[in-house]
Amino acid sequence: MAKSITEVFAKRRTKWHVQNLKYLRYVFNDHFVLVLMFLLGFLAYQYAAFLKNMPQNWLPGYLIAVVVSILILFIGQLATFVEPADQQFLLAKEQAVQAYLKSSIKRSMILPTIAIVIAVLLVSPLVRLPFYLVLLWVIGLIVIKYGLLARKARSFIVHDLIQWGHLINDEKHRQYAVLKIFSQFTEVKGLQQTAKRRKYLDIFLGNSKQAYTYLFIRTFLRSGDYFMLMLRLVGLTFLSLCLLDHDLFALLLSLLFTYLLVFQLLPISQSQDDQIMAKLYPISLTEKQLAAKKVIRYLVFIVSGLELVVSLVTFQDKRLALVFIVSGLFLGMVYPSLKLKSK
Repeated sequence: MAKSITEVFAKRRTKWHVQNLKYLRYVFNDHFVLVLMFLLGFLAYQYAAFLKNMPQNWLPGYLIAVVVSILILFIGQLATFVEPADQQFLLAKEQAVQAYLKSSIKRSMILPTIAIVIAVLLVSPLVRLPFYLVLLWVIGLIVIKYGLLARKARSFIVHDLIQWGHLINDEKHRQYAVLKIFSQFTEVKGLQQTAKRRKYLDIFLGNSKQAYTYLFIRTFLRSGDYFMLMLRLVGLTFLSLCLLDHDLFALLLSLLFTYLLVFQLLPISQSQDDQIMAKLYPISLTEKQLAAKKVIRYLVFIVSGLELVVSLVTFQDKRLALVFIVSGLFLGMVYPSLKLKSK
């Protein structure tokens, strides 16, 4: 029977991997890969130039190594692939499931091991350790990560009984976190949306008499998919403008983040499609699309205006800041109209 349990979870694991590969095609599209290659090439060049001029026994390098070593341990969770129905149908086969949980630790170590090796190889030049110490560093982190996953697997078993509720919720949260990333690039089936009141933002709801304009603004302010995404991208934009010395590269990186923001805001036009009551309004599809364009346009204008102000302060060549006016008009008015019209 243990073999059949293994086959059941192997099928689920294969299905999960196939689904993720399908979503990855949308994440790593041609434009994103091109920009990513450009960004990684620039960062690699800057990092290599920094290492050449780095002083001996640079103390911040040791601090960076410690911080990276701690943060890298958070990458990779225990993948069990259990489902809610298992607490009924697999209840009589707990011993076989417990054996599977132990074997799942090794498979869950693949991603953390790759991340640890890459992170240590990137950070080790900052501390200039000999090869055998770097090797021990990698092995030590892998052992610690394995111990953390093993401890977590044991926490699901109390008095030789599986805590099904805890186990199922943990796997549900793990898969939700992965699908949440994919949802920033494409529509993900089965991903439940969550809303938060954020009473302090109610002032921005206004009293619009246009039904869909009000609904889209409400969705943006109270949905983490849109509001928190905008905060993260705007934060990255400001960091790029303030921390990068190269005006042109800071400009291009800021434009990339603004484009990603617009790209992620486009699905807001479909956010109310599942609301049956909204369909009772005598409002045409054209009016709904116009409301979505209006909300996206205002948000892009706000972001572009903030980028313009910050760039005027940080850029050496102030003329480059004028690009944000052109990009704001294109990304706020032209691009949403083209994309929503195609849908």
